Amino acid sequence: MNLLTTKSNFLRVTFLTLLPLVAGCAYLGKHYGESCNTRAYVASDVDTFLRSRFLKNSPVRVAVIPFIVPANLAAYSNEFPGIGNQLAWKVQAEFLRKQAFPIIEVLNRQDWPGKKEEFFTGNFGALTYAMDAGYDLALVGLVESGDRLDTLTVDTKLIEVDSGITLWYGRTSAVTSRKDMEEVAATLGLIERRPDLMYYDPLIEKASRCIVEEVMAESQY
Repeated sequence: MNLLTTKSNFLRVTFLTLLPLVAGCAYLGKHYGESCNTRAYVASDVDTFLRSRFLKNSPVRVAVIPFIVPANLAAYSNEFPGIGNQLAWKVQAEFLRKQAFPIIEVLNRQDWPGKKEEFFTGNFGALTYAMDAGYDLALVGLVESGDRLDTLTVDTKLIEVDSGITLWYGRTSAVTSRKDMEEVAATLGLIERRPDLMYYDPLIEKASRCIVEEVMAESQY
């Protein structure tokens, strides 16, 4: 057996040995590639609060307002709705899945002057629009600027519209490990290396689930 044949056999065995590992990494990256953590600054029992403020079986209406995002993540058009809209839709879907509120809808109001600045100073514009539309609670959120493509950090508040009382306020960070797993495959030459690749879809999915779970953590929904 010559040297060329020996080298070829070695490479073949190495590839076959590593292939299950790479496939496993790809599977894990697709199904288990995201994690999250949330720090709650205000965490009320939402269900208990609602029972104290509204009659039993009242059709409590919740408005999810499109999240505030950095300019580069904002909506361009109806075809490119932006991260703020996508987060609002996913959060709505999660609340509906958990049957947390009788009525929960995305407020049809994208932006207004001072929307970003008011997030930390009262959310008066958001509450005014929600009140005018007949909502009882408003969920507002702000996506923080960041230089990492594998992390999405969101500040979120759930506020009673009439009183302005904040029922829940916290910061959620969703992180994906897909880039690390794909880097392994790229190093082995199995896929092309893409340093510009972003993972917003899985990060939005994970962040939305974490937000809803934490908001309702104290409630028996």
